[in-house]
Amino acid sequence: MATGQRGFDFDDFTDTRRFDRQREQDLSDRQRMDRERADDDRRRALEEQRLAVLDQNRARLDAMLTLVNDDDITLSAEEVAVVNNRDMRMMPDGEIVKRAEPKARDIIRRSGQFSRQNLLPNLPTSPKRTRKKTKTDKNMSKALRLANDKFRTAKGKLRKGATQSQIMRYAHKLLKKM
Repeated sequence: MATGQRGFDFDDFTDTRRFDRQREQDLSDRQRMDRERADDDRRRALEEQRLAVLDQNRARLDAMLTLVNDDDITLSAEEVAVVNNRDMRMMPDGEIVKRAEPKARDIIRRSGQFSRQNLLPNLPTSPKRTRKKTKTDKNMSKALRLANDKFRTAKGKLRKGATQSQIMRYAHKLLKKM
């Protein structure tokens, strides 16, 4: 082998054009499959929607089928007026009644606009403690109990001349002694 010459052609191993063509073909195949899958999903969703509409209308259609095809059923003008009137309802026993109009107060109550959860913000039930309770925490609570006993009356009011900062200073002083 002569100096400065390679024993193999490096381009034979890294033919980027061949890899680029293969990558483009793979991408186009993947895009085509994704498109077909999306089309199938869309078709399936439309079919499910069509079936749902059919199911919803089935009861109505069955009633209409019975009404139209049964020769024993004849409707008078009054009955036709009741059928087409949105304010009229038929009870299971066959009695025809006028539908009660909901009162404004009932509409407002059903809306939930003034329900407790809509009036109050979502308050956290209790803040989560992010660290473990330590021996110092336990001792500080004992010290605060003792300091409050000293600076507060039996009813819980601060003694004359006492302040919250004095209570805390005294509690820290007790903590150092524990």
